[in-house]
Amino acid sequence: MAIVAAVLALVAAQLARADGLIPALTAQQAENARQWIGGFKTNLRGPYLRIRWYCKDGSVLPPAGNPCKDLGGGVQHAELNSQAVRLASWNVHAGTLLTGLAYDDLFDAAQYHHRLKELVLEAYLVEVDQGWIYRKAVSYRGARQIEDEEKAGREFLIKMLSTPAWTARNYHLATQAVRVVPHGVADSTVQKTRALAAVAAEQDPRFQDLRAKIHSHPGPEDLGSVEAFLKAKPDSGAAKPLGELLALLRAQQNPVNWLPRLTEHGKRLAGTRFPALIEALKGALSERGAEHALERAAELSVAIRDEASQSANGRRNLLLMDLNNMIQEKAFELRRPPSIASRREMLAHWYEHVRLAAGAGLVSDRQLGALRGELDAGLKSQRAPAEEYRRLLRYLNRAVEWCRATVQRDFGPVAEHYGAFEPASRGLVDSLLRGSAALAVANLIEILAADADRQAGLRHSVFGQEAAAGVAGLNPGIATGRLGILKPGEEHGVVDPRGIYVIPQTASDLKPMAGILTLDSGNMLSHSQLLAANLGIPNATAPSSILGALEAKAGADVFYAVTPKGVVVLKEKAQLSEAERKLWAAQPAGPPKRIQLDMSRLRLDDRRMRTLTEVSTADSGAICGPKAANLGQLAGYFPDKVAPGLVVPFGIFFEHINRDLDRSGRTLQAQITEMVDEAERMRARNAEPAEISAYVYPRLERFRKTIQGMPLLPEFEREITSRMAAMFGPDGSYGVFVRSDTNAEDLPEFTGAGLNLTLANQVGTANILRALRAVWASPFTERAHDWRSRALIGTDKVYPSVIVMRAVPSDKSGVIATADLETGDQGWTTVNLSEGVSAVVDGGVAESILIGPEGAVKLLQQCRATYRKTLGAKGGFVNLPPLGGDSLLDNGEIGQLRAMVAEVKRKYPPAHGTAGMALPWDIEFGFEKGQLRLFQIRPLVRFQELKTLEALASLESGGRGMVDLEGTP
Repeated sequence: MAIVAAVLALVAAQLARADGLIPALTAQQAENARQWIGGFKTNLRGPYLRIRWYCKDGSVLPPAGNPCKDLGGGVQHAELNSQAVRLASWNVHAGTLLTGLAYDDLFDAAQYHHRLKELVLEAYLVEVDQGWIYRKAVSYRGARQIEDEEKAGREFLIKMLSTPAWTARNYHLATQAVRVVPHGVADSTVQKTRALAAVAAEQDPRFQDLRAKIHSHPGPEDLGSVEAFLKAKPDSGAAKPLGELLALLRAQQNPVNWLPRLTEHGKRLAGTRFPALIEALKGALSERGAEHALERAAELSVAIRDEASQSANGRRNLLLMDLNNMIQEKAFELRRPPSIASRREMLAHWYEHVRLAAGAGLVSDRQLGALRGELDAGLKSQRAPAEEYRRLLRYLNRAVEWCRATVQRDFGPVAEHYGAFEPASRGLVDSLLRGSAALAVANLIEILAADADRQAGLRHSVFGQEAAAGVAGLNPGIATGRLGILKPGEEHGVVDPRGIYVIPQTASDLKPMAGILTLDSGNMLSHSQLLAANLGIPNATAPSSILGALEAKAGADVFYAVTPKGVVVLKEKAQLSEAERKLWAAQPAGPPKRIQLDMSRLRLDDRRMRTLTEVSTADSGAICGPKAANLGQLAGYFPDKVAPGLVVPFGIFFEHINRDLDRSGRTLQAQITEMVDEAERMRARNAEPAEISAYVYPRLERFRKTIQGMPLLPEFEREITSRMAAMFGPDGSYGVFVRSDTNAEDLPEFTGAGLNLTLANQVGTANILRALRAVWASPFTERAHDWRSRALIGTDKVYPSVIVMRAVPSDKSGVIATADLETGDQGWTTVNLSEGVSAVVDGGVAESILIGPEGAVKLLQQCRATYRKTLGAKGGFVNLPPLGGDSLLDNGEIGQLRAMVAEVKRKYPPAHGTAGMALPWDIEFGFEKGQLRLFQIRPLVRFQELKTLEALASLESGGRGMVDLEGTP
């Protein structure tokens, strides 16, 4: 039987959790920030204390007169109050003033431009939260001098855009910075607006607040505010200047004036290629309609990006990017497709919006090229097989996630940082997406994806509503249970293992549950996905746009199924038809039967430490776990690619716990067996999961603490210290990864991925021995116990061996599956990787490609990580900004991976799952200065219950016909 056609999880051991570049706020800091920000909103001075003169000689003087006149000049603006200063020390820069702020401080390269991103978030909060911290402070005269702010903003942007390599890597961030950083405009409209507002305020003091708003925070909402003022105060003595101001604001926002603004840009760009492109767009807008205008707008936008990404002329680049932002806003109005269009025409219309997304920096040139290639191949004939048409649309749908990944990389961390005290912040990413070309890209592909599914005979169904784009099955399976919604940041310990949960992201530490529905994007690097796939837990993704419909059914008993082809069905159990009830009664929902843990080969009396090269697959389950055994064999096959390491066998752990450690008269092993036996008796009498947990969890905690604190046997401590010195060098001169490896993982029936602890880059003997005990204790966490108990019987006999392996300072690292995870084709290899020392991406999206036969490489996802991990000299990780780049792997590195995979397939006998099918390999790897390093190999175990898969397949109808690409969807 072929491997099921679903995108299954690919994962390597979780090396360590990192916090990113910005330390998270503590609970107390978040509470203080919430209170202080709330106070700023009602304070007439907002986040400011007082007005001061800042002279060029460094003097700070009171605001009376111009005391800086004889000191070389200076500027006047507000001073932050003490609370705002304290917030700034926590990376919350409320009330930022550009005047006097050093370029490097605002650019903030060390924190991946956090301060610059804060300005974008602040502009969003001001828009959606009634002025946010400036709600009352807009009338605080002198707090910010907009002329000085614009001068400082213009100088900053010109310098920022004078480094083309940076602009190319950060184009989306650059476009947003140009949008929000005040820097003035070419004509005098803004100056005239300010002057009229000032005159009106002098003639009618009641206009003073609006005058201050227009001077300090001008925006499109000013038009409505002035109209409302005149309507409410017809007796105003400032009727004349207010009338002129109103006319100016209306003219400024009138779409008819867009053509003259284009003309003005054309004049200022004389001598470049852009005037011709601008004239082409003007002609399309005037004569040839929206479709042609869309093409010309996309062409101009992409050309601007190309120029700004290559030119060091920051002044001209700023002019171009102002023009680009104007084009993007205008093109937003052209997002609706023609009323009647063929599939080919709709795809062409969709592609122009993708080009606009590329022009905004949401899609890279590499991604745009990949989409163009797939589109050209899919449209080469008039008719296409339904399955091929659906595969094309599934690939093109990646563009939506690519856009989201870019915005999430740029603004997700700052929104989450502020979200700890300002919940509205978490809407920033969606707001930026909905206000961009990504909206049209998503809306159009949803129509086309639904059409492709219909043509293929497939129907997603969520509570009776057909769903298309954004809904995708990941792991096949069936479940029934109560529907729950986990909010971002909600404690995952509250889950009921019998429930079906909607979660904000596929978390690496998720506890067992009956079914998983992930909003927006499943994480390909999640241990939970691999565990879910192995146990037949249905797992799918859905767009956050349907969250409201899901929340309306929270608490309901539901039926949930994901088929091998990725069809997703979610409905209330009460709505099942009679035929469906009979079908699912014949094939009950739930995980496969629990299996007895095989302990027949255990040799707990073998307590000899070995080097990696001294163990092989014959030792798996006997003296060490499969991780060490497979790694030993890997070291034999690839001696120059596997770092040296020591293996601490099961027997040494057993020797340590087979002692009376708490003076109770019983060994710790006996206490563990007693707990497991009682838990099994409780399951046999159908005790509630909560009752079992209430019995088990306190005992697990006690076992962990005992193991973590127990003294090591003196002979073992002396031996491991001596062996490490001989293998790695003097104490403190090296770092090691201390990796857990039990006899209850990487089994044909159960993977156990990520359930146990790995402690990264431990430096110093004392730290390494402390880490060893922590790793020994990790099988006794609540999560590890719950997942194992779901699949295995005999968990009291779970023993960890440990690998102590020299740390490798990888420049990039990741995981490989020796198959296309979507189609199951083992002629292809799936590669996921990120920058730095990490196979798990904590802060963004990993690079994902397919390496095919005869040199083919297919892009699945471009790296959008928010930081990279490097080894710390004193241990642990140091997080640094990502280096960026269009592709993480060069041709030579891809060649090394291709050769390594071919050698693995030649030398390793194929592993087979419970259904007899050959399993692909899951391989951890890294590159150190261009040289391949290998860290682990194991079979990629997945759920293979044939009867369940066959029952699921009954949800999928035929769809074997042809699709007319000239027909309408």
